[in-house]
Amino acid sequence: MHTAMLRAIRICVCLLLVFCLRSYGIQPVGDSIYSIEKITLGDLPQHVIIKGSNINDPVLLILHGGPGFPESYLFRNYNSELEKHFVVVYWDQRGAGLSYKPGIPDSTMTIPRFISDAHELVTTLKKRFHKDKIYLLGHSWGSVLGVLVVQKYPEDFYAYAGVGQGVDMETGELESYRYALRKAEEDKNTKAITELKAIEDQYQPGHPHSVDGLRMQRGWLMHYGGVVYGEQGFGKFFKNLTVPEKDLYNFDQNDEGEEFSLRTLWNQFLKVNLIKSAPELKVPVYFFLGRHDYNTPFFIAEKYFKLLKAPHKELFWFEKSGHTVPFEEPEKFDQLVISRVLQHKAGK
Repeated sequence: MHTAMLRAIRICVCLLLVFCLRSYGIQPVGDSIYSIEKITLGDLPQHVIIKGSNINDPVLLILHGGPGFPESYLFRNYNSELEKHFVVVYWDQRGAGLSYKPGIPDSTMTIPRFISDAHELVTTLKKRFHKDKIYLLGHSWGSVLGVLVVQKYPEDFYAYAGVGQGVDMETGELESYRYALRKAEEDKNTKAITELKAIEDQYQPGHPHSVDGLRMQRGWLMHYGGVVYGEQGFGKFFKNLTVPEKDLYNFDQNDEGEEFSLRTLWNQFLKVNLIKSAPELKVPVYFFLGRHDYNTPFFIAEKYFKLLKAPHKELFWFEKSGHTVPFEEPEKFDQLVISRVLQHKAGK
């Protein structure tokens, strides 16, 4: 009976711990931090997960992809090594993941609003953790947002890391389409060819893109390995999730948020051309590019990198990756972020 009671007590304690970790503002052991919070940015409460082994470490803010595709649980699962060197802030942006709710006005879903949200969050983090500057890492859509934020507020950042860097979005989408169609023709896949030909018009300059057309193109791009190298989907990433955060996410809500974000932001996104609008950044810049990325085509990102003016810049190639470098080659990715990007601490 005594053993049974002890077992019951342990179970209760474990359940209480899980509950606490899912609550807001929890800081476990010593100087470590694990916190899931709502922070109002602009007019909207938005969720962040903050995790680090020491609250005195530098702060790293991660901007996820999409628009509207939360990646907190993926980064936490595959790149938790970063949390031993940074206080990592995983932000579900306006309209995405835990920050999505029905009724968000379409009028607030603008790129300038996202830049403003990011700046408000950075200001909050600097004050809370007593930092003069932080680090910024953006993936895919988040990499475009990241460049625009760094360009406008360079004084806030030690360095910027772009992963699967988006650049000239209209040209990039055309190249994604061409890759998928070329592979379909080589494969003599009549279904793929027919479906891709049916959306050909939206790849004419200035033509609006539909979300349905985008999903069609991305589906075949994924099928032919242009997103995840050697894979036809994201399945392998989701099968191996072990972090508790995965249980916070309702995937129906995620899908609704992504649909909403794409509908409101995609055609704005297509107008971005960083080669023209952001030819110079006043912080150190690092690009992490998959050699097989046709989602944000690697050769366009490489072109931008060569043209970009910055006080310091480095490009790292991932030969076994497509668009999702942090999850395809996590050990190499983490090691480079820690050994290279972090060298700029305190202006070094």
